[in-house]
Amino acid sequence: MNTTPPAPRYYTFWSINGPLQRDRLRRQLADFKAAGLHGVVFHPRYYCGIPPYLSDEYLEHVTDTIRHARELGLRFWLYDENGWPSGTGDGKVLAKYPDSGAIRLDLSRERTPDAIGEFHTDAANRLVPAGTPGAQAWYPTPRKLNYVDSLNPAVLDHFLELIHERYRTGLPADCFDYIEAIFFDEPESGMIKDPFPETAGVPWSPVMPARLQALWGDAWREKLPLLFAAGDGAAEARIAFWENVTDTLIAGFFAPYQTWCEKHGKQFIGHVKGEEHPLFQLPMVGSCHRIFRHLSMPGIDALERFPSLDYFPRQAGSFARQFGAGRAMVECFGGSGWGASPEDLERYLLWLGRNGLTDFVFHLSQYRLDTPAITDWPPSEPLHLSWKDAFPAVLDRVSRELTAPRPAADTLVVAPYRGLMAVYEPWELMQTNMHNAATAPDTPATRANNAFLATLEQLKADGIAFDLTDERTLESDGTRLPDGRLRLGQAEYTHVVIDPAAILKGQWREVARGAASEVGRAVPRPPSVTTAPTQTRRAEDSAPYPSIPLAWQLTAIPDNAWLLTVIRTAECTFTATLASGALPAGLTLHFADDLIYATFDVAPLVTAPGYDGTFATLPALTAGEHSLTFKTAREVPGTPFVWLKGPFTLRSQTPYTPGPTGTIKTDGPFIADAVAIDPTGELVAAGLPFAQTAIEATATFRCDQALRSLTFPDTRADALQVQVDDTPPQWIWGPDWRLELTQPLSAGEHRLRVGLVPSTFNHFGPHHYYNGDWPVVSPDQVTGRKNFADLPDAPDATHVPQWHFKPVQLPTVAQA
Repeated sequence: MNTTPPAPRYYTFWSINGPLQRDRLRRQLADFKAAGLHGVVFHPRYYCGIPPYLSDEYLEHVTDTIRHARELGLRFWLYDENGWPSGTGDGKVLAKYPDSGAIRLDLSRERTPDAIGEFHTDAANRLVPAGTPGAQAWYPTPRKLNYVDSLNPAVLDHFLELIHERYRTGLPADCFDYIEAIFFDEPESGMIKDPFPETAGVPWSPVMPARLQALWGDAWREKLPLLFAAGDGAAEARIAFWENVTDTLIAGFFAPYQTWCEKHGKQFIGHVKGEEHPLFQLPMVGSCHRIFRHLSMPGIDALERFPSLDYFPRQAGSFARQFGAGRAMVECFGGSGWGASPEDLERYLLWLGRNGLTDFVFHLSQYRLDTPAITDWPPSEPLHLSWKDAFPAVLDRVSRELTAPRPAADTLVVAPYRGLMAVYEPWELMQTNMHNAATAPDTPATRANNAFLATLEQLKADGIAFDLTDERTLESDGTRLPDGRLRLGQAEYTHVVIDPAAILKGQWREVARGAASEVGRAVPRPPSVTTAPTQTRRAEDSAPYPSIPLAWQLTAIPDNAWLLTVIRTAECTFTATLASGALPAGLTLHFADDLIYATFDVAPLVTAPGYDGTFATLPALTAGEHSLTFKTAREVPGTPFVWLKGPFTLRSQTPYTPGPTGTIKTDGPFIADAVAIDPTGELVAAGLPFAQTAIEATATFRCDQALRSLTFPDTRADALQVQVDDTPPQWIWGPDWRLELTQPLSAGEHRLRVGLVPSTFNHFGPHHYYNGDWPVVSPDQVTGRKNFADLPDAPDATHVPQWHFKPVQLPTVAQA
């Protein structure tokens, strides 16, 4: 049976990082609408406090923004913080309620007055009696963290009081009513909040002793050592504790938050920290399947450029089918880097959508693109992409593919959350990749998790459509039907796969043991896997594809840019040197940041604020070197971004050679001049290394037969806008670069007009990152500090002297 998924919806994480200005807010809303988005998530992020956050004037701007979004037909979601993660209320919660701080129960080697007991372990991390030769003494000790207590409902009440009640009472009723959803971001149990444990820790809170008392009685203190070390009853104690962490997090954060949202007519949407797979979910939240029950739709965070594990999007999509309305949210594509292309976005959205995600929140669009914003988990999408004009076409094509009917899942897979809890030891987290748990120590928990994920990969390879659940949800909501199928929520399944590590209770234990039951344990593999039919050429098209050579002419001198090398000389003060031939007056310096002053060749520059940054017009340049000095209004990460812009050519004084990850590289230095651009070769080397705007060119060609499509196989760019004769222009992109003609093209001579869009990477970089156009870009890749997103063998300083660029080249042939 096939099902038709809900239509996709697209939103932007709108990073409000500058002074609120009515015209700017309204203009960007109109731009979002034009880009094909359905709504925005209004997200104060590094908000500068002009006007102060949640002040009357701030709320006046939010009011106007909501009303304009409503006029444009854009949905409006409200982010619950200034920054992230959720719960601190821009620091207001701890400022007003100092006892709201988070706590973790860490292991200490030294006894402290507030230690909760004492235990001893041997070299194999087994519990042993005190006095055992070589034993290590441990003291579980509550430790204050730099966060708020997400396990305590009283703290959540403070947060709602200071943030949400302020919005509710401060906004006009019509504006508050128009807010469709409240967006929360990355709450977790407190396991990875600093200061980090030296050895290991578990979630803790003032509410935890009472909950453990209810769980274990007066023996709860004696149970704590079993969470950290092996001993009799450890598996049972660990399962009980980690399931209690999930329940405590729900009771302390999600359930009261959900209640507030429902009371005031808001959807409650967002995602937790650490969704990637069961082993990462365990210390963060226990199980996402339990958390999803308290959200208006399940949600995840899927950043970076390339598809990764299917587990977490499939889990959210499964829950939406089982217990929701079929909709599931994903905060997506952030950190994919300025080199992300339409091809990358299309591939990524199709991966997420085919796993059941329907509401895509793009991370993120910067309200103002200053230097901190350029380095903040790029790209800024869609407004600052070189291919922003192609963005609607990408979304349109993705939507058409994702609304096509596809097979319904007839198999349910039970993930081994309890099985992992039974063997997990908290020290493992500190040896795990903190971003997505891509690396973890070789332990029983890791091996069981990897085996489970391998099973899912095999099911996918066998063409089996499956959904996911955890043990507790199967027990609480699963029903075995008389015909042998299983119902979970509103979904029904013919087959069930229970992971060998899963631990089930009651009637489901017999299923897990392989006993006879109406619900079979194994999934029969289909005799053949049906794949989508491939496109075939019609008989009349069986002749060889003609190859049509193209000779291009530029329609205008391209608008060029040069990202200057900037050197810090003092606090907020920088210099740069540029070499040029003789160039006429009128070139522009574009500073990404606000300035105190700037001089060029010692003479003061007249600067003026622009839409994104500060601008200055230069006098005529004589041949030779020129010096620039400027002071920014505030400190910036690394060095500020400054470009020379205008109609000039920029040539490197050393050759370009192949670089890593699809780039070309050069040692520089560069010189700006007025040499003509040759459109027939690679255009970075020809003089446009930092160009961001489309390069317009024309060509004529002759075809000897009628054509229904054209492809441009050797195009090197992010996107290509193509117009044939007087037909409407269309956007195309990789990997196929195929133009479907709206009507057959007759034999004879025709005119092509194109706009070739360079990679956004060429304008923003990070040009000196040792691995070129890296597909995972945190702020540290931009500034050159090794972090979780680098390869394990990356150098500690990841920047090199060479410049890296993505090649840019017009197609040399068209194929019919």
